[in-house]
Amino acid sequence: MSQRFTLIVKLPPENTLLRDLAVTSLAYISEYGAVQDVRVDFLHDIVKISAQTRQTVLDLFKSLCQEAANIANQKATKIRLGILRNDQQILSKLLKKEVRGFTYLDVLRDFLHAYSTADFDLSSRLSASLGRVEVGDKGIKLGQGDFAAINLLISERYEHGLEFWRLNYRRELRIRLDEAWYALVLAGFALTVASFIGDELLIIYLPEDLIRAAESPSKIFEVLKDLGKLKGFHKKVCEIAFEEWCPTEPFLAFILLISLNLVEGAKDTEALYMLNYSLPLAFCKLRRAGNVFTMIEKRRAELFDALKFATKLMMKETAKEGPRLLRELANIARRTLHLGGGIVRQRRGEADFTVYNRFCTLLFQAIQGAYSPYEIVYYGARYGLISKELAEGIIRALT
Repeated sequence: MSQRFTLIVKLPPENTLLRDLAVTSLAYISEYGAVQDVRVDFLHDIVKISAQTRQTVLDLFKSLCQEAANIANQKATKIRLGILRNDQQILSKLLKKEVRGFTYLDVLRDFLHAYSTADFDLSSRLSASLGRVEVGDKGIKLGQGDFAAINLLISERYEHGLEFWRLNYRRELRIRLDEAWYALVLAGFALTVASFIGDELLIIYLPEDLIRAAESPSKIFEVLKDLGKLKGFHKKVCEIAFEEWCPTEPFLAFILLISLNLVEGAKDTEALYMLNYSLPLAFCKLRRAGNVFTMIEKRRAELFDALKFATKLMMKETAKEGPRLLRELANIARRTLHLGGGIVRQRRGEADFTVYNRFCTLLFQAIQGAYSPYEIVYYGARYGLISKELAEGIIRALT
């Protein structure tokens, strides 16, 4: 039996956006390899990718770049994120052509597509680069460190500084990457960026603990089948956020909207009905101000309760009534976000934003067992937010 080839990827320090994007990319690679006898082990600070041949691992990496390039091309139609002046020179060197007039996603698309079709030696590029991470007093070096990091990837340093792996970087933080690392991280960015509204950029990614749980022999893998496994689940969430194109605050209304859309789009809700495991997502918001991006928020959201509620609302009704109630409730969550973000104006005779927001907040409390379902139904009916059918559906789903 021939010896298997193993690619070792050392991860950037914890609590960095670099690591979050890289881990998401590697989770996608893991699912590509599921049908090719490829084993991907997510350890603490390294990821091991083992396959029969070097070429298999290279093909998986190229598949990641190609899918990310295609997704970047789709998202570029709406996410018109102009390149900061300081990043233009870096990306011109990386892409080997002038990028003035391009958006970030235009560059990502072209770079990742070129990388997916390039003919290069795996040993000299991937093994040497992805297996090398150096952290020191002067910053972080990934691979050969041929290029400076673009501002998008170092947004943490503009928000009070963060503690990175026992080292406290503030404005002195410097990160350098080579081509292979740029490909892995930019693929992650293309896969995770969901919207750019006003001056805020939303990134949705997979928490490491969810990836580890999904890759281990546990029932969460079976639950995720209906959502397209881990990769499909993440893609659907990002697609929903991209299509909805709405603010993320109030956050409970945003999570409710995501969950309702996920359940309505599920082909078979039986697996979701049996959901008994944590199903978290991570959200990161960057704000563009002048010539920098600043990370303003990193937070997690647990979808377990909202998905269970939406699934019960769907399954306890008839085949036609269930989806209609999901859509009615989604319209309330969507209206809350639109009114809160100033996207729409309040209609004459319509309840105001505070009423919508309180309804979503109380509904979440009721879903979590901290508020009476009858009280939330009374509140919603009192202000004309919900129909009689939805009121009855909420009661049945929560009792």
